[in-house]
Amino acid sequence: MVRPDVLVESVAEVTPALLGDLGVRGVLVDLDDTLIASNAEELSSAAEAWLLALGAAGIAVVILSNGERRRVHRLAERFGLPAFALVGKPFWFAFRRGLAALGTPASATAMVGDQLFTDVLGANCAGLTSILVRPLTPGKLPHTRAARHIERIILTGGTRGSPVDR
Repeated sequence: MVRPDVLVESVAEVTPALLGDLGVRGVLVDLDDTLIASNAEELSSAAEAWLLALGAAGIAVVILSNGERRRVHRLAERFGLPAFALVGKPFWFAFRRGLAALGTPASATAMVGDQLFTDVLGANCAGLTSILVRPLTPGKLPHTRAARHIERIILTGGTRGSPVDR
C-alpha cells in the first residue's frame, strides 16, 4: 500500500503526456517539498511552469496539503487553484474532498506528493494513481526527517537490499 505507481525526480517529469498515458485528467498535488521547498516562500520557476503546462493541457489541479492554512492558500491563490490545508492525509476524507473539488473520478486522478505515508498511502487506499517525487528538502520537522529514513529503506527494498515483504 505504500509503493507508488510512479516514482520521479520532480514534478517536471509529471508531464501532460505521462498523465494522459496513465488516463489521468485531474491532479491532487502536495505543496511542501513537492511543489515548493518547505523553507521557501515562493514557487520555483520550474514549479510555476509545471502548473501552467497542466492548465494549458486541460488537466485540473487541486492542492491537497497537510501544511499551514495561510501558507497553502497564499500560494494557491496566486495560480487560482483550489486548495485544502491541514486536510488530514492519508485519511479517506482528505482525498474525497480533493476529488469533489476536481470533479474527476478516482480512476482518472493522480496524487503527486513527496511522502509515502501521507501522499502515496492515501492515494493508493483511495484508488488514485500515486506519483512520488523526490522531496525538495529533508523536511523541517523531526518526524518528517524520521519518516524520510524509513521511506528510503522501503524504496530500496530494506537495509540489506532484499525485499521488505519477505
